[in-house]
Amino acid sequence: MAESWFALSAEDQKEALAVAAAVSGWPAFLLEKDIWVVWALQILGTDQQLLQSLTFKGGTSLSKAHGLIDRFSEDVDLTVNIQHLWPDVDLAPAVNPSQAERRRKAADSKLKQWVSEIPMPVLQGAVSAAGIPVKLTLKAAEPGRRQPPTIVLHYPPLIPAPEGTYGYVRPTVLLEFGAHSTGEPHGPVPITCEAATHLAMLDFPTARPLVMDPKRTFLEKAAAIHVSCRRGRWGSGEGDRYSRHWYDLDRLARAGIAEAAVRDRTLAAEVAQHKEDFWRARDADEQPIDYLHALSGNLQLVPTDAARQALEADYTAMAGSGMMRGEFPSFPELLARISQLEEQCNDIARSLA
Repeated sequence: MAESWFALSAEDQKEALAVAAAVSGWPAFLLEKDIWVVWALQILGTDQQLLQSLTFKGGTSLSKAHGLIDRFSEDVDLTVNIQHLWPDVDLAPAVNPSQAERRRKAADSKLKQWVSEIPMPVLQGAVSAAGIPVKLTLKAAEPGRRQPPTIVLHYPPLIPAPEGTYGYVRPTVLLEFGAHSTGEPHGPVPITCEAATHLAMLDFPTARPLVMDPKRTFLEKAAAIHVSCRRGRWGSGEGDRYSRHWYDLDRLARAGIAEAAVRDRTLAAEVAQHKEDFWRARDADEQPIDYLHALSGNLQLVPTDAARQALEADYTAMAGSGMMRGEFPSFPELLARISQLEEQCNDIARSLA
C-alpha cells in the first residue's frame, strides 16, 4: 500500500521532490506548490454542495485538467454556479446598465458571504483534522479595485523559490471565487499531482472537480485581453503577472481550441453577454466596450506602446521563474503569433456573421 505524502518526514519529502524534479523538468519548489493546489481541490470536493456548485476554470485548469499548456499557475479560479448561490436570479440580458450594476452588486455581496460561510470552514476543518501546517486567510480587498473573494492558503515551503524568480512563485495558493455564470459548459475531470507521476510508491492528493470547457476559457481570456488592449493597461495599471494570458492564448491556438471556440457562435455570444452583464468596461477614451462587437470580428489581442513594454517585462520575469517548461517563444515571437491569431479569429468570426 502506498504511503501518504503527508506521513513522510520533511527530509523525506524534500528527497522525494528532488527525485521528481530530476525526471519531470519542473523545479522542486513548483512541484511542492502543485501538491497544495491539488490538495485544496480535493478538500473542496469532499463537500457535495461545493462539488456540485464549483467549476474549476482558468489557466490552472488548462494545465492540470486538459494538458493544453505547459506552465504552472498559483491561482485556482473557481466559478460558483450563480443559480445555486442565488436560486431566483434573473439571468435574462440586462435592459440597461443600472439593472446590470444592481445584479452584479447583489451577486458579489452574496458570493462574499458564501465564501466565508461554506468553503472557508470546509478547508479550515480539513487543516485542523489533518494537523498540517497550513494557514488560511481571506485576501484583503485593495482600495479602488473590484476583486473576487479569495481564500489564501499559506504553506511553509520545504524548498523556497530561489532568488531570481522575480517574486513570481510565492508559498501561497490563491483560491479565487466568481459567481456570475453557471460555469457551463463543464464536466468532471480527474486532477493529479505532477509529482505523483514520478513517485508511484507515494499516495498524493487527487480531485475530480467540474472543469470548464477550454473553448469558453479561451473566449473569456480573449475578451479580457481585448479590454486590456483597449484600455492600454491591466490590473493595477502595469503588466505584473498578466503575460501568462497571452502565452495561454498561443497554446490554445496551437491546440486548435481557439478556432473551435470562435466558430462556436452560440458560445461566443453567451460569453459576450455574460461580460456585458457582469464586467462592463470602458476603453482609454472612456467609451463603453462592446463585447459582442469584439467577439464578432473585432478582437484586439496585441498591446501597443507602454502597455507592450510592461507586458514584455512581465513575460521576461515569468520566463525566468521556472513557471514555463520546455521550449517557449521569445516575447517578439509570442506577439507575432498573437497577431496572426487576432487576424485568424476576426476573419473566422466575420465569415460566420
